[in-house]
Amino acid sequence: MNVRVLIGIFLLAAAPGFAQTNVTGDWDVTINSPQGANTIHVTFKQDGEKLSGVLKGQAGELPFQNGSVVADDLKFSFTVPIQGTPLDITMTGKVKETTIEGKAEFGGFGEGDWTAKRSAETSAATTTRAPDTTAPATTTSNATSSVAGIGGKWDVTIKTPGGDLPATATLTDEGGKLSGTFGSPMGEVPVSGSLDGRVITLTMVAQTPQGAMNVAMTGDLDGDTIVNGKADVAGMGQMEWSAKRIKQ
Repeated sequence: MNVRVLIGIFLLAAAPGFAQTNVTGDWDVTINSPQGANTIHVTFKQDGEKLSGVLKGQAGELPFQNGSVVADDLKFSFTVPIQGTPLDITMTGKVKETTIEGKAEFGGFGEGDWTAKRSAETSAATTTRAPDTTAPATTTSNATSSVAGIGGKWDVTIKTPGGDLPATATLTDEGGKLSGTFGSPMGEVPVSGSLDGRVITLTMVAQTPQGAMNVAMTGDLDGDTIVNGKADVAGMGQMEWSAKRIKQ
């Protein structure tokens, strides 16, 4: 047999090949967009080199099916509705054990860095909930939340013409005067407003690929939820929205 053939067979048999990374599980992902940094939660499901998952941790979920993991190269994309127009966001990165670093492309409107780390949230939540509270304690907690007003973190869902847009709001309530931040997959913007009894008013300037847009939101505080929400978006008319308090 030819010596070169023998050498080739030997090398093929001895070659270890690429180690296939497995990213299945929950990750905390921080995206640096043109409008600032925003952290979201992603659950990956990997089948060989095929990658699917769900962006979550906000009111509503954004699934994706078209991702891939080849050796330590990861790629996935998802679509969010911005001003009624779908915006494709593509994420590529390198997996390094329990972390990921990469680039995010915002549908031709710029790009930014992103990082991720495996989330300990699930195990932490399980540990926290192990000593289950009694019914009277739960009732007291709900009453406290209602008395405390709107201050805290909220999962928000805005119903746009292009579909549900998940967002988060972190609000501070100082005697009915509200301030804080409002975050979406494109980043965070400051928000201000008021709480008069149960009636909530919020205003902000949303940053979109088409430019800045004034947004005025109203709703009713109902314990740990916000209902009857209406959002007036400049140039787009009125949309519905709702929110649920994130328990700490």
